[in-house]
Amino acid sequence: MSQNESCGDRLRSYPVRFARLRARGLAALVVALIVPLAAYAQDPSSELPEAAKKGDLDGLRSLLSKGADVNAKSGDGRTALMEAAYWGRADAAKLLLEKGADINAKDKEERTALMDASANGHVPVVQALLERNANLNAKTKDGATALTEAASNNRTDVVKALLEKGASIDDKDKEGRTALALAAYWGHAEAAQLLIEKGANLSAKDKYGYTALMYAKRENHPNVADLLTKAGAKP
Repeated sequence: MSQNESCGDRLRSYPVRFARLRARGLAALVVALIVPLAAYAQDPSSELPEAAKKGDLDGLRSLLSKGADVNAKSGDGRTALMEAAYWGRADAAKLLLEKGADINAKDKEERTALMDASANGHVPVVQALLERNANLNAKTKDGATALTEAASNNRTDVVKALLEKGASIDDKDKEGRTALALAAYWGHAEAAQLLIEKGANLSAKDKYGYTALMYAKRENHPNVADLLTKAGAKP
C-alpha cells in the first residue's frame, strides 16, 4: 500500500478490481467457447455428411476442393460414405470412394457402409462397394454382417449379390443366428428360399438351441416353415 493510499481507499477499490477480474475471466471464457465453434463452422469436413445424404455431387466436390477430410467422422463415428450408403446415393458414394473414402470405416456400433446399403436394399450402392472389394464379412458389435442385415430385411437382390461375391452364408451373430435363421424369424420367404438354394445350413442352431425351422414355427410363419421342411430341415 502506498503512503498516499489509506486503508479505506484500498478497501473501496476492491469491488472495482474484482469486477475487472471477473470481466476478464468472462471474456476469456467466451473466447474459449467461440473460437472452437467458429473453427468447426469453417471446417468444410463438417458439411460433408449432409451433402452425401442429399446426393449433392456439386456440394461434395466443392467441400472436398476446400480441404474437407473425406474420412472425417461425426460424433457417432459416421462418415460421409456411410451416409451416402444409408440413403442410397450411389453417385455420391462413388465420388467419395474416388476421393479416397475408407470403404471399411466403422461407426461406434462398428457398422460399415456396406451394412447400411445392404439393410436398406440399395443395390447400386452395394454393387459399387463390392466392386471395390468392401469387407463382406465385417461384423458389428452385435455380430451382424451385411448378409444378415440383408436377410433380416428381405433384400433378396442384395443377398444374391453378397453371396455371389463370396459372403459367408452361415456366419452367426452374437446370438448365434445365421442369415437363414433371421429370415425365418422375420418371415421372409423370398430371402429364406434364396439362402436355402445357395446351401445355407438348415440345422444350424443359435445359442438357445433354435434352428431356422423352429423360429419359423414359433413366430407363426407357415410359408417359411414349409419351405424349410421341403428342403429337408428337421423339426
